[in-house]
Amino acid sequence: MVKTAKKVNMYRLALGRGRRYRMELTEDDCLQGAGSGYSAWLAPVFDSMDMGSTWHRLCLSGTFENCKYEILAAATDADISGELEDGGLTPADWTAILKRYTWVRRVNTDDMLLHSLTGRYLWVMVGVTGASGDSRFCLEGYHAEFPWQSFTEYLPEIYQEEGRDSFFERYMAALQSMYEDLEREVDSLPEYLDYELSPDGNLYRFFRWVGGCQGSSEFTPAQIRYLIRNLQKIQSGRGTKPVMEMMARLAAGGRGVGIVEHFKWHDWMKNSRGLLDEYERLFGKREDTFTVMVDMMERGEPVSREKLAGFLEDFTPFGMYCNVVMLDWNSHMDAHCYLDRNSCLSVPELGDAGGVVLSENYILG
Repeated sequence: MVKTAKKVNMYRLALGRGRRYRMELTEDDCLQGAGSGYSAWLAPVFDSMDMGSTWHRLCLSGTFENCKYEILAAATDADISGELEDGGLTPADWTAILKRYTWVRRVNTDDMLLHSLTGRYLWVMVGVTGASGDSRFCLEGYHAEFPWQSFTEYLPEIYQEEGRDSFFERYMAALQSMYEDLEREVDSLPEYLDYELSPDGNLYRFFRWVGGCQGSSEFTPAQIRYLIRNLQKIQSGRGTKPVMEMMARLAAGGRGVGIVEHFKWHDWMKNSRGLLDEYERLFGKREDTFTVMVDMMERGEPVSREKLAGFLEDFTPFGMYCNVVMLDWNSHMDAHCYLDRNSCLSVPELGDAGGVVLSENYILG
C-alpha cells in the first residue's frame, strides 16, 4: 500500500483497564472464562485525535472452545466514557449505548472491516457465550487499523463510483487484507530473524541453519539463544578445553564442571601403585581419554550421564574419548554405616607415612 496505516494495539495491560463481566485476568495478562453463560469485556476507549476519523480493520486474538463470540465496534465524535463507566451498567446497557452511534457487529469472526464507522473515538466490546460446561475461552486482545483505505483508490475512477462500504469495495477488501498481512510479515522479517527477539518456536530452526549441534532440541530457549550468541567462539574453539567446559556446563544446567586430562595426573601418580589403580578406574587407563566431572551437589534440573556424554561427543576431538563422571555427596565409613544414601563400608587398614606430593599438598596413604 502507498499509504501507511496507523494501528491501535489493545493487549496485555489494556485488558485489565477495560470493564469485565464474568471474565478473569490471568497472570500473563489474558482474559479467560469457562462454563456456560455470557461473558463480556468493554475495551478502553481509543482516541484518534481526529474528528470524523474513519476506520479500516479490526483483528481479534484468542482461543474459543465450544463458544460463540461476538465483536461490537462503534465510533463516536463525543467522549461517552462517563456514561459507560457507570458501575451499575450491564453488558446489555453497554450494547444499547454503543448502538446509538455508528457501529458494526460480527459473530465468530476474528477479522472484520470497520469501513462503516466514523468518529474520533473507537469503542470495542467482546461478548462470549458458552454452549456447555466444557466451554472455555482465552482472550488475548485485538488491534485495529485506521484510517479507512481501499485498493479501489488506486483503480480507475469508474471503479470508485459506488463509494465506501459498497459490494465492490468489500470484495476488494478481502484481497487487500491478504496483501496487507503478507506485507506486514515482510516488514517484520528482520525482527523474525533476530534470535534475541524472535518467538521461542523459531530458535531451534535458526540453530539448525547455523550448524547447531546434536541434542539441541532438549535445550531451553534461553540456552539456544546463548549458543547462537556465542556461536563464533564455539565453532572457532571446537575441540579446545575452554569450549568443552562451556558446553559441558551448559548441558549440565549451569553446574560446576571440571576437565582432567590424562597427563595431568598419570605422570606423578605412576609411582604409587595403589593410588594409580584407583585413578585409572576413575579417569581411565588410555592416554587418549579425558574426564569431564560434573558437580551434582548443586541444585538444578536432573542430568543424564548418557545424554551428557552423547552431547559432548560432538565437541570431542577426533581420536579422543570423553569420560563423564558425576560427582555427588557420599560417605565412607569403617565398620558401621549410619546413613542409607550414597554410603559404603570399608575395611580399616594400617596407614603408611609415605606421602605423595600433589601440587605442594601432602596426602598420607
